[in-house]
Amino acid sequence: MSLLNKIATISLVILVSTLFSVDAQAQCKGFTKKHCLPTLNPFIHNGQLTSAQFNPGDSADVEMTFNAGKEYRILVCSQDMIGKVQFKVLDKTRKVLYKSDENTVNPFWDFKVANTQQLIVQIIVPKGEEKNSITRLTPSGCVSLLVGFKK
Repeated sequence: MSLLNKIATISLVILVSTLFSVDAQAQCKGFTKKHCLPTLNPFIHNGQLTSAQFNPGDSADVEMTFNAGKEYRILVCSQDMIGKVQFKVLDKTRKVLYKSDENTVNPFWDFKVANTQQLIVQIIVPKGEEKNSITRLTPSGCVSLLVGFKK
């Protein structure tokens, strides 16, 4: 294969990968706006949109700052195909402050913060079925972490 063909092939692979990534993020953003934001009511969305595509068995830790004297709602919202996504809230020493119920769809936690602090929100996607038996594909879906506050 000539050098020109190799460069063209590599460029095409990079372009296709980028397009799929951008499309997945756009779909995730649309899902979040349509299905997740309404669940924050009566809390006001903090304006930060944290969402990503997850596969069964994935997890992620997100550090967030919560200000003293405010009442908050943390909401984890996900597409049905990846199961009932759960979350834990940990302090800086990784002590569990809250753990969502594993039977709840789109779990949330309402709480008030006495002192401004950094907390870790740990998102856990259940292992579930690794691959679809017909297509042999691993299901993936959008998971969004939203934070709302009351004035």
